[in-house]
Amino acid sequence: LHYLRIPVMALSFASSTLAFNIAPSAVFAPSRLAAVRMQEAAPVDAPPAPPPLPKIKTMMVGDGTLAGDMGFDPLQLADSPDKLAFYREAEVKHARLAMLAAFGWPVSEITNFGGLLNGDGRAPSLLNGGLGNVNGVYWGAVVALAVYWEKFGLDQQFGSKDVSKSPDYLPGMLGFDPLGADSQGMRAAEITNGRVAMVAITVFALEEALTRAPIFPINLLH
Repeated sequence: LHYLRIPVMALSFASSTLAFNIAPSAVFAPSRLAAVRMQEAAPVDAPPAPPPLPKIKTMMVGDGTLAGDMGFDPLQLADSPDKLAFYREAEVKHARLAMLAAFGWPVSEITNFGGLLNGDGRAPSLLNGGLGNVNGVYWGAVVALAVYWEKFGLDQQFGSKDVSKSPDYLPGMLGFDPLGADSQGMRAAEITNGRVAMVAITVFALEEALTRAPIFPINLLH
Protein backbone atom coordinates (compact mmCIF):
# COMPACT_ATOMS: atom_id res chain seq x y z
CA LEU A 1 0.00 0.00 0.00
CA HIS A 2 2.89 2.32 0.77
CA TYR A 3 4.30 1.67 -2.69
CA LEU A 4 0.94 2.53 -4.32
CA ARG A 5 0.71 5.93 -2.62
CA ILE A 6 4.00 7.18 -4.09
CA PRO A 7 2.94 6.81 -7.78
CA VAL A 8 -0.45 8.32 -7.02
CA MET A 9 1.11 11.34 -5.33
CA ALA A 10 3.57 11.73 -8.20
CA LEU A 11 0.72 11.57 -10.70
CA SER A 12 -1.23 14.17 -8.73
CA PHE A 13 1.77 16.47 -8.57
CA ALA A 14 2.33 16.11 -12.32
CA SER A 15 -1.32 16.85 -13.07
CA SER A 16 -1.29 19.97 -10.90
CA THR A 17 1.92 21.15 -12.56
CA LEU A 18 0.41 20.65 -16.03
CA ALA A 19 -2.73 22.47 -15.00
CA PHE A 20 -0.68 25.38 -13.68
CA ASN A 21 1.23 25.63 -16.94
CA ILE A 22 -1.92 25.56 -19.11
CA ALA A 23 -3.97 27.93 -16.98
CA PRO A 24 -2.21 31.22 -17.89
CA SER A 25 -2.61 30.68 -21.62
CA ALA A 26 -6.24 29.70 -21.17
CA VAL A 27 -6.89 32.82 -19.11
CA PHE A 28 -5.06 35.39 -21.22
CA ALA A 29 -5.80 34.05 -24.73
CA PRO A 30 -9.44 35.30 -24.85
CA SER A 31 -8.47 38.81 -23.74
CA ARG A 32 -5.80 39.07 -26.43
CA LEU A 33 -8.25 37.85 -29.07
CA ALA A 34 -10.81 40.39 -27.89
CA ALA A 35 -8.24 43.18 -28.13
CA VAL A 36 -7.40 42.18 -31.69
CA ARG A 37 -11.09 42.13 -32.60
CA MET A 38 -11.62 45.58 -31.05
CA GLN A 39 -8.73 46.97 -33.06
CA GLU A 40 -10.11 45.48 -36.25
CA ALA A 41 -13.61 46.83 -35.59
CA ALA A 42 -12.48 50.36 -34.68
CA PRO A 43 -14.29 52.78 -37.08
CA VAL A 44 -12.20 54.97 -39.38
CA ASP A 45 -13.26 58.63 -39.45
CA ALA A 46 -14.16 59.63 -43.02
CA PRO A 47 -12.81 62.98 -44.26
CA PRO A 48 -15.40 65.78 -44.32
CA ALA A 49 -17.24 66.19 -47.60
CA PRO A 50 -16.13 69.20 -49.66
CA PRO A 51 -18.63 72.07 -49.97
CA PRO A 52 -20.86 71.90 -53.06
CA LEU A 53 -19.79 73.94 -56.06
CA PRO A 54 -21.86 77.03 -56.90
CA LYS A 55 -24.45 76.64 -59.64
CA ILE A 56 -22.47 78.84 -62.01
CA LYS A 57 -19.70 76.20 -61.95
CA THR A 58 -21.99 73.23 -62.68
CA MET A 59 -24.81 74.56 -64.89
CA MET A 60 -25.25 73.29 -68.42
CA VAL A 61 -27.56 74.15 -71.30
CA GLY A 62 -30.96 72.56 -70.78
CA ASP A 63 -30.65 71.77 -67.06
CA GLY A 64 -33.10 74.53 -66.07
CA THR A 65 -30.67 76.47 -63.89
CA LEU A 66 -31.00 79.66 -65.95
CA ALA A 67 -34.32 81.37 -66.57
CA GLY A 68 -35.42 81.14 -70.19
CA ASP A 69 -33.21 78.13 -70.86
CA MET A 70 -34.83 76.39 -73.83
CA GLY A 71 -32.03 73.87 -74.27
CA PHE A 72 -31.26 75.41 -77.66
CA ASP A 73 -27.57 75.45 -78.55
CA PRO A 74 -27.21 73.75 -81.96
CA LEU A 75 -23.65 75.01 -82.49
CA GLN A 76 -22.53 73.86 -79.02
CA LEU A 77 -21.11 77.29 -78.25
CA ALA A 78 -21.88 76.95 -74.53
CA ASP A 79 -20.63 73.42 -73.97
CA SER A 80 -19.15 74.14 -70.54
CA PRO A 81 -20.31 76.06 -67.44
CA ASP A 82 -17.74 78.83 -67.99
CA LYS A 83 -18.77 79.36 -71.62
CA LEU A 84 -22.44 79.26 -70.71
CA ALA A 85 -21.87 81.90 -68.02
CA PHE A 86 -20.00 84.12 -70.50
CA TYR A 87 -22.69 83.95 -73.16
CA ARG A 88 -25.53 84.42 -70.67
CA GLU A 89 -23.79 87.49 -69.21
CA ALA A 90 -23.55 88.94 -72.72
CA GLU A 91 -27.15 88.04 -73.53
CA VAL A 92 -28.57 89.62 -70.39
CA LYS A 93 -26.60 92.85 -70.90
CA HIS A 94 -27.67 93.15 -74.53
CA ALA A 95 -31.25 92.29 -73.59
CA ARG A 96 -31.44 95.07 -71.02
CA LEU A 97 -29.91 97.62 -73.38
CA ALA A 98 -32.27 96.50 -76.14
CA MET A 99 -35.31 96.98 -73.89
CA LEU A 100 -34.18 100.52 -73.14
CA ALA A 101 -33.52 101.19 -76.82
CA ALA A 102 -36.82 99.67 -77.98
CA PHE A 103 -38.58 102.04 -75.58
CA GLY A 104 -36.40 105.07 -76.24
CA TRP A 105 -36.45 104.87 -80.04
CA PRO A 106 -40.18 105.58 -80.52
CA VAL A 107 -40.22 108.06 -77.63
CA SER A 108 -37.42 110.05 -79.26
CA GLU A 109 -39.24 110.19 -82.59
CA ILE A 110 -42.55 111.14 -81.00
CA THR A 111 -41.23 113.83 -78.67
CA ASN A 112 -38.09 114.94 -80.61
CA PHE A 113 -36.44 115.59 -77.28
CA GLY A 114 -33.46 117.88 -77.79
CA GLY A 115 -34.32 118.41 -81.44
CA LEU A 116 -31.97 115.63 -82.49
CA LEU A 117 -34.13 114.00 -85.17
CA ASN A 118 -32.87 114.03 -88.74
CA GLY A 119 -34.60 116.23 -91.27
CA ASP A 120 -36.89 113.37 -92.30
CA GLY A 121 -37.93 112.63 -88.70
CA ARG A 122 -35.71 109.59 -88.11
CA ALA A 123 -33.92 108.98 -84.83
CA PRO A 124 -30.13 109.35 -84.89
CA SER A 125 -28.30 106.02 -85.19
CA LEU A 126 -25.31 104.43 -86.87
CA LEU A 127 -27.33 103.70 -90.01
CA ASN A 128 -29.41 106.91 -89.96
CA GLY A 129 -26.55 109.23 -89.04
CA GLY A 130 -26.96 112.21 -86.77
CA LEU A 131 -25.00 110.86 -83.79
CA GLY A 132 -22.49 113.69 -84.16
CA ASN A 133 -25.19 116.14 -83.09
CA VAL A 134 -25.52 114.50 -79.66
CA ASN A 135 -23.89 116.48 -76.87
CA GLY A 136 -20.67 114.99 -75.51
CA VAL A 137 -21.98 115.38 -71.96
CA TYR A 138 -24.68 112.84 -72.79
CA TRP A 139 -22.11 110.29 -73.95
CA GLY A 140 -20.03 110.92 -70.83
CA ALA A 141 -23.08 110.33 -68.63
CA VAL A 142 -23.87 107.11 -70.51
CA VAL A 143 -20.34 105.79 -70.05
CA ALA A 144 -20.29 106.72 -66.37
CA LEU A 145 -23.62 105.00 -65.76
CA ALA A 146 -22.48 101.90 -67.63
CA VAL A 147 -19.26 101.70 -65.60
CA TYR A 148 -21.20 102.17 -62.36
CA TRP A 149 -23.55 99.27 -63.05
CA GLU A 150 -20.86 97.10 -64.56
CA LYS A 151 -19.00 97.32 -61.28
CA PHE A 152 -21.79 95.44 -59.50
CA GLY A 153 -21.79 92.72 -62.10
CA LEU A 154 -18.02 92.26 -61.96
CA ASP A 155 -18.03 92.16 -58.16
CA GLN A 156 -20.70 89.48 -58.15
CA GLN A 157 -19.14 87.53 -61.00
CA PHE A 158 -15.61 87.35 -59.63
CA GLY A 159 -16.84 87.02 -56.07
CA SER A 160 -18.67 83.82 -57.10
CA LYS A 161 -15.32 82.02 -57.16
CA ASP A 162 -15.44 82.15 -53.37
CA VAL A 163 -18.40 79.96 -52.39
CA SER A 164 -18.71 81.66 -49.00
CA LYS A 165 -19.31 85.09 -50.59
CA SER A 166 -21.86 84.58 -53.35
CA PRO A 167 -22.74 80.89 -53.83
CA ASP A 168 -26.08 81.73 -55.47
CA TYR A 169 -24.72 84.08 -58.13
CA LEU A 170 -25.98 83.56 -61.66
CA PRO A 171 -25.17 85.59 -64.79
CA GLY A 172 -26.89 88.97 -64.85
CA MET A 173 -27.39 89.33 -61.11
CA LEU A 174 -26.40 92.84 -60.03
CA GLY A 175 -27.66 92.64 -56.47
CA PHE A 176 -30.20 95.38 -57.23
CA ASP A 177 -33.77 94.52 -56.23
CA PRO A 178 -35.30 97.39 -54.24
CA LEU A 179 -38.85 96.02 -54.60
CA GLY A 180 -37.96 92.48 -53.61
CA ALA A 181 -39.58 91.14 -56.77
CA ASP A 182 -36.81 88.76 -57.79
CA SER A 183 -38.11 85.31 -58.67
CA GLN A 184 -37.66 82.66 -61.31
CA GLY A 185 -40.78 83.97 -63.06
CA MET A 186 -39.49 87.55 -63.15
CA ARG A 187 -36.13 86.39 -64.48
CA ALA A 188 -37.86 84.42 -67.23
CA ALA A 189 -39.99 87.45 -68.11
CA GLU A 190 -36.93 89.69 -68.26
CA ILE A 191 -34.93 87.48 -70.60
CA THR A 192 -37.98 86.79 -72.79
CA ASN A 193 -38.81 90.48 -73.19
CA GLY A 194 -35.13 91.22 -73.71
CA ARG A 195 -34.90 88.75 -76.56
CA VAL A 196 -37.96 90.27 -78.22
CA ALA A 197 -36.48 93.74 -77.73
CA MET A 198 -33.20 92.73 -79.39
CA VAL A 199 -35.13 91.60 -82.45
CA ALA A 200 -37.33 94.72 -82.37
CA ILE A 201 -34.51 97.25 -82.18
CA THR A 202 -32.71 95.49 -85.03
CA VAL A 203 -35.87 95.74 -87.13
CA PHE A 204 -36.24 99.43 -86.22
CA ALA A 205 -32.73 100.24 -87.41
CA LEU A 206 -32.93 98.21 -90.61
CA GLU A 207 -36.37 99.45 -91.59
CA GLU A 208 -35.50 103.12 -91.18
CA ALA A 209 -32.20 102.65 -93.01
CA LEU A 210 -33.95 100.97 -95.95
CA THR A 211 -37.14 103.06 -96.16
CA ARG A 212 -35.57 106.42 -95.22
CA ALA A 213 -38.69 107.11 -93.18
CA PRO A 214 -39.36 107.10 -89.43
CA ILE A 215 -41.13 104.14 -87.89
CA PHE A 216 -43.19 106.51 -85.76
CA PRO A 217 -43.95 109.53 -87.96
CA ILE A 218 -46.03 111.15 -85.22
CA ASN A 219 -44.31 114.17 -83.69
CA LEU A 220 -45.98 115.79 -80.70
CA LEU A 221 -44.06 119.04 -81.20
CA HIS A 222 -45.38 119.68 -84.70
